[in-house]
Amino acid sequence: MNKPLPTLLLVLASSAQAYDFEAIAKQHILPVYQQLVEQTTQLNHAAQSYCAQPGGASMETLRSEYSDAFLAWQGAQHLRLGPVQYLSREHRFAMWPDKRGKVRKHLARLKQDPDLQSEAFDISSKSVAVQGFSALERLLFGNSPPDQQDCRIATAITGNLQDMGTNLLNDWSGGEEPFVDFFKQPSDLNPIFESDEELASRLLNSLYTELEVIVTQKLARPLGDSRAKARGKRAESWRSGNALAAISANLNASEALYQQAFAAKLAGTALGVTIDQQFRQARQTLDSIQKPLAQAVSDATERSKVEQLQREVSMLKGLVGRDMAAKLGLSLGFNALDGD
Repeated sequence: MNKPLPTLLLVLASSAQAYDFEAIAKQHILPVYQQLVEQTTQLNHAAQSYCAQPGGASMETLRSEYSDAFLAWQGAQHLRLGPVQYLSREHRFAMWPDKRGKVRKHLARLKQDPDLQSEAFDISSKSVAVQGFSALERLLFGNSPPDQQDCRIATAITGNLQDMGTNLLNDWSGGEEPFVDFFKQPSDLNPIFESDEELASRLLNSLYTELEVIVTQKLARPLGDSRAKARGKRAESWRSGNALAAISANLNASEALYQQAFAAKLAGTALGVTIDQQFRQARQTLDSIQKPLAQAVSDATERSKVEQLQREVSMLKGLVGRDMAAKLGLSLGFNALDGD
C-alpha cells in the first residue's frame, strides 16, 4: 500500500535534513567533557583531603567521588574521535579490559619505583596502566584503606585525571585551533573532515562501537559460556560495584548522541520508532537487575536478565550499525575494537 502523501513528505524531509554538527558539539560533546572536568576536579580535591590525613573519616567521601568521576568518564567513553585519541588519553583514563593483568603488575612496580619519593614525580611519564581509574580503583577499594605510599600514587592519579579532563576540554574548545572549529563545518578545505557524510559516519562508528563494547566485553566477559563458567570478577569495576552503573551511563550517553545526531533524520519512520523502543527496553531490563553484575552472572534468577540485556543491546547494535547506516547512506568504516 502506498504511504499517504503527508507521511511520505515527512519522511523525505527528515532524511534530507542536514546534520547540525555545531549543535552536536555544543549541546552534547562539550557538556559531556565539562562534566568530566568537574567530576575529576572534585575527585582530586577529595583525594588530596583524605591523603592529608590517611585513614581519616573522608574515605567514604573519596570513594563516592571516585564513583562519580568514573561514571562521568563512562558517559564520555562513546566519543571515540578527536582529542580523546591524542596522547593515548582514552587508554590512560582507564585500561579495561586488562586481559594480561597489566594494571596489577605495573602498580606493584610503581610502589617500588624510587621516583615515587621525588617531588618531581610525574605519573604521566609512567605506564598507561597506572595513570587512570583502573589503578585508582585498586588503591581505593582494596582490603585496607590507602596508606601514605598508596596516597602518593592515588593523588598523582587523581591529579593526572583532572589534567587530562581539563586538557581534553581545552583541545575541543580553546587555543588557536580548537577542534570544534574542524568539527562544526566539514568541507573539502577541512583537513580533518572532508564532508558531512564522513563526519556523520565517524559519529555512527562511535555509537556502534560503544554498543559493541557493552555486548562483547562488558557483558560477555563476566557472563562466560554458562552459569557454571561465569567469571564475575571479569566485570568492569567490580571492586567498586560500578559495573551496571557504567553500562547505564554508556547506554544513556549513546542514546543522547543518537538523539542529537541522528534521530531527526529518522523522524516519522518505523526504524526511528524501533530504535527508540529498543533503547527504552534495554534500560528497563538493566534497571530490573537486582544484584551487582559480578554476582548476577552466577545467580539463577538474575543471570537470565543479564543475558536478556545482552540480546537487547545486540539488537540495538544491529539496528544502528546495519539498518540506520544503510538508510542514511553512512559507512561504519574502521572498527576501533579490531585487534583487542
